[in-house]
Amino acid sequence: MSNSRKTGLVIVLMLVFPFLPAIHAQDLKATIRLMRSEQFTAAASSYKALLKQNPANGDVYYYYGENFINEYFSDTSNNSLKEISDSAKIIFQLGMQKDPANPLNFVGMGEIAMLNKDRSTAQDFYSKAAALLPSKTNKNLVMDPSKQANVLIRMANGYVRALIKDTGQIFSLLKAAEKLDPKNYELFIVKGDAYIMLMNDGSNAITNYNIAQSLNPQSPFAKVRIGQLWMRAKQYRSALTYYDDAIKIDSNFAPAYKERGFLLAKANRNDDAKRDFGKFLKLSAGNTTARIQFVNILFDLQDYKEAINQLNEVYKVDSSNNDLNRALAYAYFETAQYDKALYYSRKFFAHEKPEKIRAADYIYYGRILARNKMDEQASEQLMKGFALDSTKPELLSEAALCLTKVKKYDKAIETYQKKIVIRKAAPMDYYNLGKVYYNIKDFQQADTNLAIFNQLQPDHVAGFVWRARTKSNIDSTSKQGLAKPIYEIIIVKTQSDTAKYSKERIESFYYLAYYYFLQYAQTKNKEYALEAIAYSNKVLAIDPKDDKAEKAKQIIDNLKKFMN
Repeated sequence: MSNSRKTGLVIVLMLVFPFLPAIHAQDLKATIRLMRSEQFTAAASSYKALLKQNPANGDVYYYYGENFINEYFSDTSNNSLKEISDSAKIIFQLGMQKDPANPLNFVGMGEIAMLNKDRSTAQDFYSKAAALLPSKTNKNLVMDPSKQANVLIRMANGYVRALIKDTGQIFSLLKAAEKLDPKNYELFIVKGDAYIMLMNDGSNAITNYNIAQSLNPQSPFAKVRIGQLWMRAKQYRSALTYYDDAIKIDSNFAPAYKERGFLLAKANRNDDAKRDFGKFLKLSAGNTTARIQFVNILFDLQDYKEAINQLNEVYKVDSSNNDLNRALAYAYFETAQYDKALYYSRKFFAHEKPEKIRAADYIYYGRILARNKMDEQASEQLMKGFALDSTKPELLSEAALCLTKVKKYDKAIETYQKKIVIRKAAPMDYYNLGKVYYNIKDFQQADTNLAIFNQLQPDHVAGFVWRARTKSNIDSTSKQGLAKPIYEIIIVKTQSDTAKYSKERIESFYYLAYYYFLQYAQTKNKEYALEAIAYSNKVLAIDPKDDKAEKAKQIIDNLKKFMN
């Protein structure tokens, strides 16, 4: 090869290759921005593309694994730590194999161990990561100070995200990182996180977030962090200001819209909240987690119809996500589409692991079954819900009502008694328990419980009606008139709305007519006869076609005959 050709080749190589590492680094930074903007699907695709270009780049493996962890933290209620951990571990392990001298993937494995409460394994991985950094014993190792600092910051962040309060170790790592790279803004973000999340020190947290902002004024990250801190302190106006500032800095930073959406929903600015979540969803295109988070806020806003629309969109992309079946069951129940709610609830339970089923899942399933007139099964699910969440004693009442509908009276009584024993019985429990005893003809117990209800709810007319009927059954001949004072109370209580309570008044007047008829028959006292006729006429005046009207006529006819 001639000298001129060699020179030309060198020039070409100098023109091309010096820029390749920079291009890759820039692509990685752009991908990390996607991840931090919660565009996890797009970020994952970009990480894969970067690994195709350079399959031995340990940094890419590390941040690809972090993509899974960040997705978990974006919605811990709907994402599975185990599934996320398994996915991230595969990536970190590949990174350790492909780039064994890179400490970052050892840090990633340590973070996974910490999140899963395995401190011992985490320390082993952190020790291996530290051994790959330049030190007095590793004088031959060469690494850019900023990269060393990044490793130390990532290690500290692992403690913070796992909420491990080893502040001595955390601040020691961050201090060492600051010596290496004092202008690293992420260092101060992690430091601020440590202060607020582990020490509840808002003042120092804000100080560090502000330092981070000054070091990187084009990043909205610190602004969002300060907004979250003010939200935590319930200083909503201040929080809104910082979220607004974050959006001004970067109008495409999705988390800022999400956080502002939560704030606006709390302020009952529902339309504004939905607008922000719509923007968040648009910016997080292809992010299933983002759409599910949008569904969560729609649930908070009780916009179940739109929640169903969003869930069906997710379903088109990933029908294997069982959380979608759960959410659809809830949403269809709330929109009174009980057949569809039953379909998705059954589908959810068929595919869910028992240890992942929540109290709310049993509660919704029980209520869905009840609406579909499957009351015995409904009571079983409601009781399971109560077993997992005893702060909801109303579930016992619902289960007992379901048992009453299918005439499982003994179980219904047992369930009501359970609520009474734990001193959580509501007035209506005594009413319904009284009616259960009435149904099994235990009229003494029915009377006891209805009497308690009458005391607790003196304006509840039906409670007095059922107690009067109970008294009538205890005094089956009506000669003692045990029900008389109760029916007299009913007449007084229904005087203000005689049309509404016409049936109750007919029942009361007829009982009193019959009672006085019996008293006349026994004593031949004409005063009793006149009372019986007067009450019989009141029955006829309300509704001469009522069943009791015919009997009232017979009382009048008989009394006139006897008196003549």
